[in-house]
Amino acid sequence: MYRSLLAAASLVLFAAAAGSSARAQVAAVSSPREVHWNLVELDGSPIAASNSESQPYIYLQTQGDKLSGSLGCNRLFGSYDLSGDSLQFHSLAATRMACAKMSMDSEEKILDDLKLVTSFQISGDVLSLKVDNRVLAKFEPEKPK
Repeated sequence: MYRSLLAAASLVLFAAAAGSSARAQVAAVSSPREVHWNLVELDGSPIAASNSESQPYIYLQTQGDKLSGSLGCNRLFGSYDLSGDSLQFHSLAATRMACAKMSMDSEEKILDDLKLVTSFQISGDVLSLKVDNRVLAKFEPEKPK
């Protein structure tokens, strides 16, 4: 009985530590690289994935300075230059799957805004992509499951 209680208590403590570790990873983001960034706001308007589409996101790979992601229905890819708080995307392209008209319009807007980005800022767990001092889009890291 004592061993069962000890094992159960150990599991609870381990699960709590793992959960706080995952939260600490999200809160400690200091670089836009190697993080799955979900789009939460575009030009000041909140973004939510529809039932038939995935959440738009970007992922900046360190190796090769490659950009990948999703615009909701179509996949996104390209490259980027990052230096200090300066960030620019290059050779942006997307797949051309048949998507709902509303989705295609929002995907085009996301792609157009990414082409304008000149800098970024990370505040807490929010990545803001900017042109000059204007925020174009806000992203949050994907939450641990």
